[in-house]
Amino acid sequence: MHKLLVSQGNHKLGKDTLILNMTSATKCPSKALVLCKIPGKCYAMKAERMYPQVLPYRTKQAEYWDKNGPIKIAADLREELKRHTKSPIKYIRISEAGDFRTQDDVTKLYIIADLLVNTGVIIYGYTARNDLQYPAGPANLVLNGSGFMLDNMFTAVDPK
Repeated sequence: MHKLLVSQGNHKLGKDTLILNMTSATKCPSKALVLCKIPGKCYAMKAERMYPQVLPYRTKQAEYWDKNGPIKIAADLREELKRHTKSPIKYIRISEAGDFRTQDDVTKLYIIADLLVNTGVIIYGYTARNDLQYPAGPANLVLNGSGFMLDNMFTAVDPK
């Protein structure tokens, strides 16, 4: 049985944010496809190298993502959101590590966001996958393109 694994916040994200990865930085398709703008400075990869527990955890998150459909994932996220009554969750960060692997990942995320539209939670993520299609999505989904416009555009900056 594959269980939902989410983390809550990190040193950059607040405790009002859940993180669900669909892959690891080690297996990032944007890096493999040479779409990542600063592959040598990936903070997600740094965490996987520095902390031995991070890569296995993200690998289990990827297994969960792959083994479950969008209806099950959305239901599991709803249950997780219910657990946070004292400090409500406002955001779900999708794929803090890695990127969309295929168009199917994009489609799955759109369905999940649509199923969670009435929760008041914003689902957001960043992508360098300018080779995939991003139709208009649900109002609670915000995708930021690396060097190209989706809902927003951002520019990856080398932290040196």
